[in-house]
Amino acid sequence: MTKFATLSLCLGLALVGARPAAAQGTQAATTQDIQRLQYDLQNLDDSLSALSTSHPRYQEFQDRANDIRDDVTYLKVQIRRGQRSRPPVLGATRSEVEELRQSIASLQSDIDNALNRRFSGTGTLPEGTEIQVRLEQPLSSKTAQVEDRVEASVALPVQLDGRVVLPAGTRVRGVVSGVQRGERPVKGGRLDLRFDSIYPDDRTRKDLRASVVSVKENIDLKGDNAKRAGIGAVLGGVIGQVIGGTKGAIIGAVLGGGGALAAKLGEDVDLPAGTILTLRLERELGVTR
Repeated sequence: MTKFATLSLCLGLALVGARPAAAQGTQAATTQDIQRLQYDLQNLDDSLSALSTSHPRYQEFQDRANDIRDDVTYLKVQIRRGQRSRPPVLGATRSEVEELRQSIASLQSDIDNALNRRFSGTGTLPEGTEIQVRLEQPLSSKTAQVEDRVEASVALPVQLDGRVVLPAGTRVRGVVSGVQRGERPVKGGRLDLRFDSIYPDDRTRKDLRASVVSVKENIDLKGDNAKRAGIGAVLGGVIGQVIGGTKGAIIGAVLGGGGALAAKLGEDVDLPAGTILTLRLERELGVTR
């Protein structure tokens, strides 16, 4: 266990029964802090999945990854304890989250440098490429208006020729292009979404043309994505609790291939924050880094 985890454990035992850290004058982590940490873990898992056991630094990288896993596990315990308190709190401090994010960034950078995985230059994601994104806001056919903006972030890194071109956390924006409200008992709600912008970095906007082809509660880690299920899965179990929860809360399914989501007769489409949408590129996307 790392120095961070050991120190946190000692402090946690000493403060059993005490008030949450935020009440003691320490700045509490926010839901955005935890979400950014989860994106960092998804990117690290992607780098670790490319690491061969025959690499001369394999054991070093794995030892550091195990230390990070210990820290994430402890942070998960803190969050769960905080969520069970009344009123619920996050149970983690911003300094703890930031220290952990620095460790993750350092390890990922070292792995990517060792494997020459850093993408630079210009590349093109072909038409038909699928990108999993996480909604940053709730959407409902009951309240949405045409032209409402939709905010999301890439949930799983997107690769091109073995290098990540769109890391987890990359901003994606869309728009509500059509709404139909549900009416009992004869009409089901409908939402039409169009995604038109992606931000490879904070300063650069690129045109995007993508439609929704599936909607899920969690990231799809089947098939080729299965090997990327790692440390991020440790924290993934509490992400839903932190941002409000998606389990059983999604109402609606993709209708056809045009990005429309429809609910059953009498119901409205409801997509809570954290819902995973799979987007399919309708035209190629050029990426420069």
